[in-house]
Amino acid sequence: MMKRLYMLALLALLVLGLAACQQAPAADAPVTQPEEEAGTTLQESPLNMPAQGSGLEGLPEDYDPSIEEGDKLPLADAAYDASGIALSAGATPIPLDPVDLPSPTKRPDLTFTFATYTASNLGLTFESVAGYIVDDSQPDVYVLTEPIEQQKDNYSVVFTLSRNAVTNAYNLNNLRADLRTFGADLGKVNYQEWRVSDTAQRTLLGKQGYYITYRGVMYDGTIVRGRVHMSLLDNNRVLTLHYTGPGEYNTDYSNNVFTRIRSTLKAI
Repeated sequence: MMKRLYMLALLALLVLGLAACQQAPAADAPVTQPEEEAGTTLQESPLNMPAQGSGLEGLPEDYDPSIEEGDKLPLADAAYDASGIALSAGATPIPLDPVDLPSPTKRPDLTFTFATYTASNLGLTFESVAGYIVDDSQPDVYVLTEPIEQQKDNYSVVFTLSRNAVTNAYNLNNLRADLRTFGADLGKVNYQEWRVSDTAQRTLLGKQGYYITYRGVMYDGTIVRGRVHMSLLDNNRVLTLHYTGPGEYNTDYSNNVFTRIRSTLKAI
């Protein structure tokens, strides 16, 4: 009987030990993680990799986008508007007028047909543009005027030859002073701006003389250019050749027509 009780007690202790082992996992047993949702993969992104669509792809890793804001824009890459205000990066620079604007298309040079004119009241002959209107109603003045149908920029070209008597004491210094006065007086009527060059020495009809050039802006905005050439002739006479015309065409008339008159001018 005692042997049977002993065996039952031993069996009961064995059952209690097995139950305790099933309730507590071993200390070195792996811990099971919760199952991840199907189709989901967790990845760790590097901190220096920009998010897709941020606009910073392909830029250096140390690039600071804040430099594109406000006055932090680097001077070497900055664009400025007409007032000198910095524009944001990527904006189209505004051209600075007139430095950066395209040059205007050059117009074709004028071509001329020349004819011989005789100023009988002055005893002179010369060549100028054919078809000009002649006015020799005054004894010591001969005027050639461009016809109205050939007028450009609302201003007709006019060439005037005139002659006046001076005293025996009159010399080139007096002529030079009179030329300056003549040029200044021209700008006193109908002009809001007027500029005259200094005198330059050059012969006219083979005699020593001086000339000036001028530029004026009339009150309606018309730009006028011209040249006045005076020389001291024999027998106490001063000869004046005066050209005036539209400023845009100054080179055509001063270099071609004025020069042609001067080079062909002869006494008869």
